[in-house]
Amino acid sequence: MSESERRAPRVLVYGSCVARDTVEFAADDTVDLRGYIARQSLISAGNDASTHLPEHMTVSSKFQERMIRADFSGGLFSRLETLAADVDVLLWDLADERHGIYRFADGTVATRSIDTIRIPELEERFAEAEHVEFGTDEHFAIWSAHLADFVQRLRALDLFERTVVLEVPWAVLTTEGKPSPWSMGVRAAEANKRYRPYYDHLRALGFRMVELPEEVVLADPEHKWGLAPFHYTPAVYCEVLRQLREVHGVAGLEDAGA
Repeated sequence: MSESERRAPRVLVYGSCVARDTVEFAADDTVDLRGYIARQSLISAGNDASTHLPEHMTVSSKFQERMIRADFSGGLFSRLETLAADVDVLLWDLADERHGIYRFADGTVATRSIDTIRIPELEERFAEAEHVEFGTDEHFAIWSAHLADFVQRLRALDLFERTVVLEVPWAVLTTEGKPSPWSMGVRAAEANKRYRPYYDHLRALGFRMVELPEEVVLADPEHKWGLAPFHYTPAVYCEVLRQLREVHGVAGLEDAGA
């Protein structure tokens, strides 16, 4: 057995709740989490909107502030360059695309996230910016252009073949058979429709994908982060981990119930 097969896979998460919760569901000592890049649309990468960021913000945690500042500075690429040689898998979900972006008058952008819209110091800044909504033709065109650059950078860092995209639909129903709640004014079925062209484009470009059908995905009212269409039952995370192991060859990755 080689050294890479014996040790826990070194994982870098780019995304939010889907990839993050999958990693947290893995059994102890079967994942070596090397980094977590959250609350950052792909569109903000390499774009410096930091002049629009207040020096002081009312935030709930150091993590929240760190992610927001990284997003406004467009720091995704520099973070990947720092960590690329030290990871086995880049685990990417598109959850943080779901709120779209804010585009300022100078052309720079920031991710519209559940965190930024709750910060009072940003309210006035965003009121003067344009909201480009996820799922619109304009958002998809901008995102696709940034994706082409992202693919080039991943290949240059020898990360493309180590990248796995999690295509996990929003849960239409809960475990109780009830409709899952709206999220930011969007129902699960509509969200899944909006996501589809993004996933199709990633697949066409040759990205490795973990794919789950809608009928097996349920929202869990007992989830540690609360009920949401993207907070799933343990069975969902087990299936994601299984595909990472058996389909994509991520050795050593086990779920907590194994």
